Amino acid sequence: MIKNLLFIFTPVFIYLGLFNFIENSQDLMIITLILTTIIFWATNAVPLYFSSLIFLFVPIIFSLTSKEVVFSGFSSSAFWLVFAGMLIASAIKNVQLNDRFSLVFGNIKNLSYLKLLIYISAFSVLFSFVMPSSVVRIVLLVPLAVVVARNLGFSESDKGYIGIMLTFILSSTLPAFTILPANVPNMILAGLTKEIFDYEILFSHYFIANFLVLGFIKNIIIVSLIYYFFKDTPKKQIEIPKAKSFSKDEKIVLAVILIMLSFWMSDFIHKISPSIIAIIGVLFLAYPSINIIKAKDINSINFSSLIYVAAIISLGSLLASNTYIKNILFESINHFEPFDLEVLNYIALSSFMSFSGIAITQPTIPAIFTPIAEQLSSISGFSLDEIFMMQVASFSNVFFPFQAPPLIVGLALSQIKQRHMLKVIFVLAVITVVFLYPLEYFWLVQLR
Repeated sequence: MIKNLLFIFTPVFIYLGLFNFIENSQDLMIITLILTTIIFWATNAVPLYFSSLIFLFVPIIFSLTSKEVVFSGFSSSAFWLVFAGMLIASAIKNVQLNDRFSLVFGNIKNLSYLKLLIYISAFSVLFSFVMPSSVVRIVLLVPLAVVVARNLGFSESDKGYIGIMLTFILSSTLPAFTILPANVPNMILAGLTKEIFDYEILFSHYFIANFLVLGFIKNIIIVSLIYYFFKDTPKKQIEIPKAKSFSKDEKIVLAVILIMLSFWMSDFIHKISPSIIAIIGVLFLAYPSINIIKAKDINSINFSSLIYVAAIISLGSLLASNTYIKNILFESINHFEPFDLEVLNYIALSSFMSFSGIAITQPTIPAIFTPIAEQLSSISGFSLDEIFMMQVASFSNVFFPFQAPPLIVGLALSQIKQRHMLKVIFVLAVITVVFLYPLEYFWLVQLR
Protein backbone atom coordinates (compact mmCIF):
# COMPACT_ATOMS: atom_id res chain seq x y z
CA MET A 1 0.00 0.00 0.00
CA ILE A 2 2.80 2.42 0.96
CA LYS A 3 4.70 1.65 -2.23
CA ASN A 4 1.55 2.29 -4.29
CA LEU A 5 1.08 5.68 -2.65
CA LEU A 6 4.75 6.50 -3.15
CA PHE A 7 4.50 5.57 -6.83
CA ILE A 8 1.40 7.72 -7.42
CA PHE A 9 2.14 10.80 -5.34
CA THR A 10 5.94 11.17 -5.72
CA PRO A 11 5.80 12.75 -9.21
CA VAL A 12 2.74 14.82 -8.22
CA PHE A 13 4.45 16.31 -5.16
CA ILE A 14 7.67 16.99 -7.08
CA TYR A 15 5.80 18.64 -9.96
CA LEU A 16 3.70 20.83 -7.66
CA GLY A 17 6.72 21.67 -5.51
CA LEU A 18 8.73 22.90 -8.50
CA PHE A 19 5.81 24.49 -10.38
CA ASN A 20 6.41 28.01 -9.02
CA PHE A 21 10.19 27.85 -9.54
CA ILE A 22 10.52 26.54 -13.10
CA GLU A 23 8.74 28.53 -15.78
CA ASN A 24 9.43 26.34 -18.78
CA SER A 25 6.98 23.42 -18.73
CA GLN A 26 9.35 21.16 -20.63
CA ASP A 27 12.18 21.68 -18.10
CA LEU A 28 9.68 21.20 -15.28
CA MET A 29 8.56 17.84 -16.65
CA ILE A 30 12.13 16.70 -17.34
CA ILE A 31 13.32 17.52 -13.81
CA THR A 32 10.19 15.94 -12.31
CA LEU A 33 10.83 12.79 -14.33
CA ILE A 34 14.51 12.66 -13.38
CA LEU A 35 13.91 13.20 -9.65
CA THR A 36 11.01 10.72 -9.62
CA THR A 37 13.09 8.08 -11.38
CA ILE A 38 16.02 8.58 -8.99
CA ILE A 39 13.71 8.24 -5.98
CA PHE A 40 12.17 5.07 -7.43
CA TRP A 41 15.61 3.61 -8.08
CA ALA A 42 16.86 4.53 -4.61
CA THR A 43 13.79 3.28 -2.72
CA ASN A 44 12.84 0.37 -5.00
CA ALA A 45 9.21 1.50 -4.65
CA VAL A 46 8.51 -0.29 -7.92
CA PRO A 47 10.66 -2.86 -9.74
CA LEU A 48 13.72 -1.29 -11.32
CA TYR A 49 12.78 -2.34 -14.84
CA PHE A 50 9.33 -0.74 -14.44
CA SER A 51 10.64 2.67 -13.33
CA SER A 52 13.29 2.42 -16.05
CA LEU A 53 10.65 1.82 -18.74
CA ILE A 54 8.67 4.81 -17.45
CA PHE A 55 11.78 6.98 -17.69
CA LEU A 56 12.48 5.79 -21.24
CA PHE A 57 9.00 6.31 -22.66
CA VAL A 58 7.61 9.38 -20.88
CA PRO A 59 10.01 11.75 -22.75
CA ILE A 60 8.88 10.23 -26.04
CA ILE A 61 5.17 10.44 -25.22
CA PHE A 62 5.44 14.12 -24.21
CA SER A 63 8.16 15.04 -26.75
CA LEU A 64 10.51 16.25 -24.01
CA THR A 65 13.69 15.44 -25.93
CA SER A 66 14.90 13.56 -28.98
CA LYS A 67 14.75 9.79 -29.34
CA GLU A 68 18.52 9.76 -29.82
CA VAL A 69 19.02 11.13 -26.29
CA VAL A 70 16.33 9.00 -24.64
CA PHE A 71 17.52 5.74 -26.16
CA SER A 72 21.23 6.57 -26.11
CA GLY A 73 21.70 3.96 -23.39
CA PHE A 74 20.92 1.15 -25.83
CA SER A 75 23.66 2.28 -28.20
CA SER A 76 26.23 2.81 -25.47
CA SER A 77 29.32 0.66 -25.05
CA ALA A 78 28.39 -0.11 -21.43
CA PHE A 79 25.02 -1.62 -22.42
CA TRP A 80 26.54 -4.00 -24.94
CA LEU A 81 29.37 -4.87 -22.58
CA VAL A 82 26.79 -5.94 -19.99
CA PHE A 83 24.93 -7.96 -22.62
CA ALA A 84 28.15 -9.61 -23.82
CA GLY A 85 29.33 -10.07 -20.24
CA MET A 86 26.27 -12.09 -19.34
CA LEU A 87 26.89 -14.42 -22.30
CA ILE A 88 30.64 -14.69 -21.61
CA ALA A 89 29.79 -15.65 -18.03
CA SER A 90 27.47 -18.34 -19.42
CA ALA A 91 30.26 -19.66 -21.64
CA ILE A 92 32.66 -19.85 -18.68
CA LYS A 93 30.02 -21.70 -16.68
CA ASN A 94 29.12 -24.05 -19.55
CA VAL A 95 32.69 -25.36 -19.83
CA GLN A 96 33.24 -25.20 -16.03
CA LEU A 97 36.27 -22.96 -16.50
CA ASN A 98 35.18 -20.93 -13.49
CA ASP A 99 36.21 -23.80 -11.20
CA ARG A 100 39.81 -23.33 -12.32
CA PHE A 101 39.69 -19.57 -11.75
CA SER A 102 38.57 -20.05 -8.17
CA LEU A 103 41.78 -21.93 -7.38
CA VAL A 104 43.54 -18.54 -7.26
CA PHE A 105 42.15 -18.34 -3.72
CA GLY A 106 42.47 -22.04 -2.96
CA ASN A 107 46.08 -21.80 -1.78
CA ILE A 108 45.34 -19.36 1.06
CA LYS A 109 46.45 -20.99 4.30
CA ASN A 110 44.17 -20.90 7.37
CA LEU A 111 41.47 -19.18 5.34
CA SER A 112 39.17 -16.94 7.36
CA TYR A 113 36.44 -14.72 5.97
CA LEU A 114 38.35 -11.50 6.72
CA LYS A 115 41.54 -12.86 5.15
CA LEU A 116 39.52 -13.86 2.08
CA LEU A 117 38.05 -10.35 1.72
CA ILE A 118 41.52 -8.81 2.04
CA TYR A 119 42.92 -11.09 -0.67
CA ILE A 120 39.93 -10.39 -2.94
CA SER A 121 40.22 -6.63 -2.49
CA ALA A 122 43.96 -6.65 -3.17
CA PHE A 123 43.46 -8.85 -6.23
CA SER A 124 40.69 -6.54 -7.54
CA VAL A 125 42.71 -3.35 -7.06
CA LEU A 126 45.77 -4.86 -8.76
CA PHE A 127 43.57 -6.02 -11.64
CA SER A 128 42.53 -2.37 -12.09
CA PHE A 129 46.11 -1.57 -13.15
CA VAL A 130 45.97 -4.27 -15.82
CA MET A 131 42.42 -3.94 -17.13
CA PRO A 132 41.54 -0.32 -18.02
CA SER A 133 37.75 -0.64 -18.33
CA SER A 134 35.84 -0.86 -15.04
CA VAL A 135 32.80 -2.40 -16.72
CA VAL A 136 34.95 -5.06 -18.37
CA ARG A 137 36.63 -5.80 -15.04
CA ILE A 138 33.23 -6.40 -13.48
CA VAL A 139 32.22 -8.62 -16.40
CA LEU A 140 35.32 -10.78 -15.89
CA LEU A 141 35.38 -10.82 -12.08
CA VAL A 142 31.74 -11.46 -11.13
CA PRO A 143 31.69 -15.03 -12.53
CA LEU A 144 34.87 -15.69 -10.54
CA ALA A 145 33.25 -14.22 -7.42
CA VAL A 146 30.24 -16.53 -7.81
CA VAL A 147 32.44 -19.61 -8.00
CA VAL A 148 34.61 -18.57 -5.04
CA ALA A 149 31.52 -18.00 -2.90
CA ARG A 150 29.92 -21.31 -3.86
CA ASN A 151 33.14 -23.28 -3.40
CA LEU A 152 33.26 -21.96 0.16
CA GLY A 153 29.78 -23.37 0.74
CA PHE A 154 27.82 -20.11 0.61
CA SER A 155 24.36 -19.92 -0.95
CA GLU A 156 23.02 -16.76 -2.60
CA SER A 157 21.11 -15.75 0.55
CA ASP A 158 24.12 -16.01 2.87
CA LYS A 159 25.87 -12.92 4.16
CA GLY A 160 29.20 -14.43 3.15
CA TYR A 161 28.06 -14.75 -0.47
CA ILE A 162 26.88 -11.13 -0.60
CA GLY A 163 30.09 -9.89 1.02
CA ILE A 164 32.27 -11.69 -1.53
CA MET A 165 30.24 -10.24 -4.42
CA LEU A 166 30.45 -6.72 -2.99
CA THR A 167 34.20 -6.95 -2.35
CA PHE A 168 34.92 -7.97 -5.93
CA ILE A 169 32.62 -5.26 -7.32
CA LEU A 170 33.48 -2.34 -5.04
CA SER A 171 37.23 -2.96 -4.77
CA SER A 172 37.59 -3.20 -8.53
CA THR A 173 35.57 0.00 -9.08
CA LEU A 174 35.89 2.65 -6.36
CA PRO A 175 39.68 2.63 -5.70
CA ALA A 176 40.16 2.53 -9.50
CA PHE A 177 38.92 6.12 -9.74
CA THR A 178 42.45 7.00 -8.59
CA ILE A 179 44.17 5.07 -11.41
CA LEU A 180 44.07 7.23 -14.53
CA PRO A 181 43.07 4.77 -17.30
CA ALA A 182 40.94 2.55 -15.06
CA ASN A 183 37.53 4.32 -15.11
CA VAL A 184 35.56 6.40 -17.62
CA PRO A 185 35.26 9.64 -15.54
CA ASN A 186 39.05 9.65 -15.11
CA MET A 187 39.55 9.65 -18.86
CA ILE A 188 36.84 12.26 -19.42
CA LEU A 189 38.67 14.54 -16.97
CA ALA A 190 42.05 13.94 -18.62
CA GLY A 191 40.62 14.48 -22.10
CA LEU A 192 38.87 17.74 -21.20
CA THR A 193 41.85 19.24 -19.36
CA LYS A 194 44.00 18.64 -22.45
CA GLU A 195 41.36 19.92 -24.87
CA ILE A 196 40.27 23.02 -22.93
CA PHE A 197 43.38 24.05 -20.97
CA ASP A 198 46.15 22.24 -22.88
CA TYR A 199 46.96 20.65 -19.52
CA GLU A 200 48.03 17.02 -19.67
CA ILE A 201 47.36 14.98 -16.53
CA LEU A 202 50.18 12.47 -16.11
CA PHE A 203 49.54 8.97 -14.80
CA SER A 204 52.20 9.34 -12.10
CA HIS A 205 50.94 12.71 -10.82
CA TYR A 206 47.32 11.54 -10.85
CA PHE A 207 48.26 8.36 -8.97
CA ILE A 208 50.41 10.05 -6.34
CA ALA A 209 47.84 12.77 -5.70
CA ASN A 210 44.86 10.45 -5.26
CA PHE A 211 45.68 6.80 -4.62
CA LEU A 212 46.95 6.92 -1.03
CA VAL A 213 43.78 8.41 0.48
CA LEU A 214 41.02 7.82 -2.09
CA GLY A 215 42.36 4.45 -3.25
CA PHE A 216 44.37 2.60 -0.62
CA ILE A 217 42.76 3.93 2.57
CA LYS A 218 39.28 3.88 1.02
CA ASN A 219 39.78 0.23 0.05
CA ILE A 220 40.63 -0.62 3.65
CA ILE A 221 37.39 1.06 4.72
CA ILE A 222 35.46 -0.85 2.04
CA VAL A 223 36.72 -4.20 3.35
CA SER A 224 36.05 -3.15 6.94
CA LEU A 225 32.45 -2.14 6.19
CA ILE A 226 31.73 -5.29 4.20
CA TYR A 227 33.19 -7.43 6.99
CA TYR A 228 31.12 -5.53 9.57
CA PHE A 229 27.83 -5.83 7.68
CA PHE A 230 28.28 -9.29 6.15
CA LYS A 231 30.61 -11.16 8.50
CA ASP A 232 30.30 -14.89 7.99
CA THR A 233 32.26 -18.12 8.32
CA PRO A 234 33.25 -20.25 5.32
CA LYS A 235 31.34 -23.51 5.48
CA LYS A 236 34.21 -25.36 3.80
CA GLN A 237 37.66 -24.72 2.40
CA ILE A 238 38.19 -24.40 -1.33
CA GLU A 239 39.19 -27.85 -2.46
CA ILE A 240 42.10 -28.05 -4.87
CA PRO A 241 41.39 -30.97 -7.20
CA LYS A 242 44.05 -32.99 -8.87
CA ALA A 243 45.38 -31.29 -11.95
CA LYS A 244 43.64 -32.40 -15.11
CA SER A 245 44.15 -31.41 -18.68
CA PHE A 246 42.05 -28.68 -20.24
CA SER A 247 39.17 -29.83 -22.43
CA LYS A 248 38.84 -28.54 -25.99
CA ASP A 249 35.99 -26.19 -25.04
CA GLU A 250 37.91 -24.87 -22.02
CA LYS A 251 40.86 -24.05 -24.25
CA ILE A 252 38.59 -22.25 -26.72
CA VAL A 253 36.90 -20.11 -24.04
CA LEU A 254 40.22 -19.36 -22.32
CA ALA A 255 41.81 -18.38 -25.64
CA VAL A 256 38.89 -16.09 -26.51
CA ILE A 257 39.06 -14.41 -23.08
CA LEU A 258 42.83 -13.87 -23.36
CA ILE A 259 42.49 -12.44 -26.88
CA MET A 260 39.70 -10.10 -25.73
CA LEU A 261 41.77 -9.07 -22.71
CA SER A 262 44.78 -8.28 -24.90
CA PHE A 263 42.63 -6.15 -27.21
CA TRP A 264 40.99 -4.38 -24.25
CA MET A 265 44.39 -3.59 -22.74
CA SER A 266 45.76 -2.26 -26.03
CA ASP A 267 42.76 -0.15 -27.05
CA PHE A 268 44.96 2.98 -26.91
CA ILE A 269 46.66 1.57 -30.02
CA HIS A 270 43.82 0.21 -32.15
CA LYS A 271 40.94 2.37 -30.77
CA ILE A 272 38.44 -0.50 -31.09
CA SER A 273 35.54 -0.15 -28.65
CA PRO A 274 35.54 -2.67 -25.76
CA SER A 275 31.92 -3.55 -26.56
CA ILE A 276 32.79 -4.46 -30.17
CA ILE A 277 35.61 -6.69 -28.94
CA ALA A 278 33.24 -8.40 -26.50
CA ILE A 279 30.47 -8.91 -29.06
CA ILE A 280 32.93 -10.44 -31.56
CA GLY A 281 34.05 -12.84 -28.84
CA VAL A 282 30.44 -13.75 -28.08
CA LEU A 283 29.64 -14.30 -31.78
CA PHE A 284 32.62 -16.62 -32.10
CA LEU A 285 31.61 -18.67 -29.05
CA ALA A 286 28.01 -18.80 -30.30
CA TYR A 287 28.95 -19.87 -33.84
CA PRO A 288 27.02 -23.10 -34.59
CA SER A 289 30.11 -25.26 -35.09
CA ILE A 290 31.55 -23.96 -31.78
CA ASN A 291 28.21 -23.84 -29.90
CA ILE A 292 29.62 -23.03 -26.46
CA ILE A 293 27.12 -20.21 -26.01
CA LYS A 294 23.76 -21.84 -26.68
CA ALA A 295 20.24 -20.64 -27.44
CA LYS A 296 19.21 -21.31 -23.83
CA ASP A 297 21.86 -18.86 -22.65
CA ILE A 298 20.33 -16.10 -24.78
CA ASN A 299 16.87 -16.94 -23.49
CA SER A 300 18.02 -16.85 -19.86
CA ILE A 301 19.50 -13.33 -20.01
CA ASN A 302 18.19 -10.95 -17.34
CA PHE A 303 16.68 -8.36 -19.68
CA SER A 304 15.23 -6.33 -16.80
CA SER A 305 18.80 -5.56 -15.70
CA LEU A 306 19.74 -4.57 -19.26
CA ILE A 307 16.81 -2.12 -19.41
CA TYR A 308 17.92 -0.67 -16.07
CA VAL A 309 21.49 -0.17 -17.35
CA ALA A 310 20.22 1.49 -20.54
CA ALA A 311 17.95 3.84 -18.57
CA ILE A 312 20.77 4.96 -16.26
CA ILE A 313 23.05 5.79 -19.18
CA SER A 314 20.20 7.60 -20.94
CA LEU A 315 19.53 9.61 -17.79
CA GLY A 316 23.12 10.84 -17.85
CA SER A 317 22.76 11.84 -21.51
CA LEU A 318 19.53 13.70 -20.78
CA LEU A 319 21.15 15.62 -17.93
CA ALA A 320 24.24 16.48 -19.96
CA SER A 321 22.07 17.88 -22.76
CA ASN A 322 19.79 19.98 -20.52
CA THR A 323 20.84 23.65 -20.37
CA TYR A 324 18.58 24.50 -17.43
CA ILE A 325 20.25 21.97 -15.12
CA LYS A 326 23.73 23.22 -16.09
CA ASN A 327 22.68 26.80 -15.34
CA ILE A 328 21.45 25.78 -11.88
CA LEU A 329 24.88 24.33 -11.08
CA PHE A 330 26.68 27.43 -12.37
CA GLU A 331 24.47 29.77 -10.33
CA SER A 332 25.01 27.67 -7.21
CA ILE A 333 28.77 28.00 -7.63
CA ASN A 334 28.52 31.78 -8.05
CA HIS A 335 26.84 32.01 -4.64
CA PHE A 336 29.70 30.22 -2.94
CA GLU A 337 31.47 32.32 -0.31
CA PRO A 338 34.88 30.99 0.77
CA PHE A 339 35.57 30.07 4.39
CA ASP A 340 38.56 31.38 6.30
CA LEU A 341 39.99 27.87 6.57
CA GLU A 342 41.13 26.45 3.24
CA VAL A 343 40.35 22.89 4.30
CA LEU A 344 36.68 23.85 4.70
CA ASN A 345 36.67 25.29 1.18
CA TYR A 346 38.07 22.01 -0.10
CA ILE A 347 35.40 20.00 1.73
CA ALA A 348 32.61 22.34 0.62
CA LEU A 349 33.49 22.34 -3.09
CA SER A 350 34.28 18.63 -3.21
CA SER A 351 31.03 17.84 -1.41
CA PHE A 352 29.03 20.09 -3.74
CA MET A 353 30.37 18.32 -6.81
CA SER A 354 29.98 14.97 -5.08
CA PHE A 355 26.34 15.60 -4.10
CA SER A 356 25.58 16.81 -7.62
CA GLY A 357 26.56 13.33 -8.78
CA ILE A 358 23.38 11.99 -7.19
CA ALA A 359 21.43 13.84 -9.88
CA ILE A 360 23.87 14.04 -12.78
CA THR A 361 25.72 10.68 -12.22
CA GLN A 362 29.48 10.25 -11.87
CA PRO A 363 30.63 10.37 -15.54
CA THR A 364 28.85 13.71 -15.96
CA ILE A 365 30.74 15.42 -13.09
CA PRO A 366 33.98 16.03 -15.04
CA ALA A 367 32.00 16.84 -18.19
CA ILE A 368 30.20 19.71 -16.41
CA PHE A 369 32.76 21.01 -13.90
CA THR A 370 36.00 20.82 -15.94
CA PRO A 371 34.93 23.59 -18.39
CA ILE A 372 34.34 25.93 -15.43
CA ALA A 373 37.52 24.98 -13.57
CA GLU A 374 38.97 28.50 -13.91
CA GLN A 375 35.82 29.96 -12.35
CA LEU A 376 36.06 27.47 -9.48
CA SER A 377 39.73 28.32 -9.06
CA SER A 378 39.13 32.09 -8.85
CA ILE A 379 36.28 31.68 -6.36
CA SER A 380 38.04 29.22 -4.07
CA GLY A 381 41.70 30.20 -4.37
CA PHE A 382 42.79 26.69 -5.33
CA SER A 383 45.06 26.15 -8.33
CA LEU A 384 43.71 24.64 -11.54
CA ASP A 385 45.50 21.38 -10.83
CA GLU A 386 43.93 21.21 -7.35
CA ILE A 387 40.49 21.83 -8.88
CA PHE A 388 41.10 18.93 -11.28
CA MET A 389 42.15 16.64 -8.44
CA MET A 390 39.16 17.85 -6.39
CA GLN A 391 36.93 16.42 -9.11
CA VAL A 392 38.54 13.01 -8.57
CA ALA A 393 37.56 13.20 -4.90
CA SER A 394 34.03 14.08 -6.03
CA PHE A 395 33.31 11.50 -8.72
CA SER A 396 35.02 8.74 -6.72
CA ASN A 397 32.47 9.27 -3.93
CA VAL A 398 29.27 7.36 -4.72
CA PHE A 399 26.15 7.56 -2.57
CA PHE A 400 23.81 5.32 -4.61
CA PRO A 401 24.55 2.45 -7.03
CA PHE A 402 22.74 4.08 -9.96
CA GLN A 403 25.33 6.90 -10.01
CA ALA A 404 28.07 4.64 -11.38
CA PRO A 405 27.38 2.28 -14.33
CA PRO A 406 30.01 -0.30 -13.21
CA LEU A 407 28.14 -0.78 -9.93
CA ILE A 408 24.89 -1.33 -11.81
CA VAL A 409 26.65 -3.82 -14.07
CA GLY A 410 27.90 -5.62 -10.96
CA LEU A 411 24.41 -5.77 -9.49
CA ALA A 412 23.01 -7.03 -12.78
CA LEU A 413 25.58 -9.80 -13.17
CA SER A 414 25.73 -10.90 -9.53
CA GLN A 415 21.95 -10.56 -9.04
CA ILE A 416 22.33 -9.40 -5.44
CA LYS A 417 19.81 -6.91 -4.12
CA GLN A 418 20.59 -3.21 -4.44
CA ARG A 419 19.97 -2.56 -0.75
CA HIS A 420 23.00 -4.67 0.21
CA MET A 421 25.34 -2.51 -1.86
CA LEU A 422 23.57 0.68 -0.81
CA LYS A 423 24.22 -0.12 2.85
CA VAL A 424 27.97 -0.18 2.26
CA ILE A 425 28.48 2.64 -0.25
CA PHE A 426 26.23 5.14 1.54
CA VAL A 427 28.13 4.75 4.81
CA LEU A 428 31.37 4.85 2.84
CA ALA A 429 30.28 8.10 1.15
CA VAL A 430 29.58 9.75 4.50
CA ILE A 431 32.94 8.59 5.88
CA THR A 432 34.61 9.97 2.76
CA VAL A 433 33.09 13.44 3.20
CA VAL A 434 33.77 13.61 6.95
CA PHE A 435 37.13 11.88 7.16
CA LEU A 436 38.78 11.24 3.78
CA TYR A 437 38.16 14.69 2.24
CA PRO A 438 40.12 16.51 5.00
CA LEU A 439 42.81 13.84 4.80
CA GLU A 440 43.04 14.22 1.02
CA TYR A 441 43.28 18.01 1.38
CA PHE A 442 46.24 17.78 3.76
CA TRP A 443 47.90 15.25 1.45
CA LEU A 444 47.54 17.61 -1.54
CA VAL A 445 48.98 20.46 0.54
CA GLN A 446 52.11 18.35 1.09
CA LEU A 447 52.44 17.93 -2.68
CA ARG A 448 52.35 21.68 -3.44
